[in-house]
Amino acid sequence: MPIYGYNCKSCSTSFDIVTSVGNHQREVECKCGGVAKQVITAPIVIIPAHMRFDAPSGYESPATGRIITNNRQRINDLAESGCIEYEPGMRQDVDRRVVEDDKALDKAVDDTFDREIAAMPTVKRERLDVEMAMGMNAETVRL
Repeated sequence: MPIYGYNCKSCSTSFDIVTSVGNHQREVECKCGGVAKQVITAPIVIIPAHMRFDAPSGYESPATGRIITNNRQRINDLAESGCIEYEPGMRQDVDRRVVEDDKALDKAVDDTFDREIAAMPTVKRERLDVEMAMGMNAETVRL
């Protein structure tokens, strides 16, 4: 919400009011009972705490390796490296895609394994079946 500044005509007090654009008034009543008129000023921007840059000692950029100590350096580093800032939910999307990719890879490995077993000569496949029946354990290991 915007912050509107007012000056009282009677007591010369200055004060601010935070209100929506639709609710603001050009004149309001001061504490002294006088009329305070709106002062036209440059807009005041309030940055929420979660959006403020708070790294007093800096950090090493994962993309470039440079030490970043302020928001301007951070913005430039992101732009130069072609990176974007994480938005809420992006980490969960990445994690979900990793799980989906792992499942797809596991299925591809299983399909390839089944296809290769089916392509084996009958004698070799029968020997493998006997070895598996005797307790041989085979597992797929991803390197």
